[in-house]
Amino acid sequence: MKVALLCSGLGNVYRGHEVFARDLFTLLGDSVDITLFKGGGKSAPREWVIDNIPRNAECLDHVHVVASPKWAAAIAEGERCRIEGETFAYAALKPLLEGAFDVVHCLEREVCNIIYDNRHLFRSTPKILFSNGGAIPARDLPRCDFVQEHTELNLSYSAKGKSFMIPHGVDVSVFHPEVVSDFRSQHGIPQNAFVVISVGAIAYGHKRMDYVVKEVSAIKDAYLLIVGQETKDTAEIKALGKRLMGERIIFTKVQHSDLPKAYAAANVFTLGSVFETFGIVYIEAMAMGLPVICTNHRNQRAIVKEGIFIDMRQAGALTKALRDTDRSTLAALGQRGRKIVLEHYDLAVLKRKYIERYDTIASSPTSLPTYSFANKLACNARNVVRLAARLTLGRAE
Repeated sequence: MKVALLCSGLGNVYRGHEVFARDLFTLLGDSVDITLFKGGGKSAPREWVIDNIPRNAECLDHVHVVASPKWAAAIAEGERCRIEGETFAYAALKPLLEGAFDVVHCLEREVCNIIYDNRHLFRSTPKILFSNGGAIPARDLPRCDFVQEHTELNLSYSAKGKSFMIPHGVDVSVFHPEVVSDFRSQHGIPQNAFVVISVGAIAYGHKRMDYVVKEVSAIKDAYLLIVGQETKDTAEIKALGKRLMGERIIFTKVQHSDLPKAYAAANVFTLGSVFETFGIVYIEAMAMGLPVICTNHRNQRAIVKEGIFIDMRQAGALTKALRDTDRSTLAALGQRGRKIVLEHYDLAVLKRKYIERYDTIASSPTSLPTYSFANKLACNARNVVRLAARLTLGRAE
């Protein structure tokens, strides 16, 4: 069985989505004949860099959109992602055709649509699997043979008959409470300080880092550590943080391999988003033994299971949770969180599920369209319409 894992964002951006691709490839590398197709970085054994126009390319700085100013930035960002995905997909076709893969596992919708629409080009038709990292409902899913969901809630909205659930996981041998860290001393944080950490894009939108800054700034003597990729909003959020917290706030970006040291410097984890499709950072923090304060959404309640759940849209809610929860309760939640991760999100446990699922998908029957009487009628109807148009409008001859 040969598997191709496609992620156009890997090497171009740094998010949980790309962390999932990297972790899955590493997890299965010694047990499955798997090749990673990525959008950037360096080539390596069984890791192929596929040419594309990255979403953050300068040539896309002047995307023109026709939309309300309220939505223009979001639509422009969507266009950037679309171009990255589509250029990546077409460039990936040749190595995919030559590779004789049984399963093509796509992480982006645009990539999945293009590969699926061109599956008739393959000598042996591969099965197309889509990982639904964006909680896309059934009606908007890309064309594919199978869909992976990451939570039971997302599964309930997915395509019936071809969807299944395997949650995100975490390497508990890397993310664990015994990690030795000099992060505090490197950044001038007192050893006895109370430190809150938030990991995610430093932006106003989905991650709402400005909300986190305002809420934590109201806790006397607390430090805030924000780890994440910079965006167009970052400069303003940094200025807000320095104005409200001075030296008590640290903004940084680290390699994923160094992230455990950042978690180890904190006492509690929080994320300002109102909803997450999953949120790998939740289970990373839990694996480190950190208590989690997060949105009171049923998806997050099902994932975190034992945390402090609040209305992240309400001013003062995070401040109150941090101020009113005693340290012993936070410590107990952190200990319980580690046990929950070991039970539900340990990659060693999930590895068996992935291998079994890939085997099932690879051995399933193919579903290429076949010529039929219905096809014949449709083709004849299209030909009649074209002929009528020519007779009515004429043609250049």
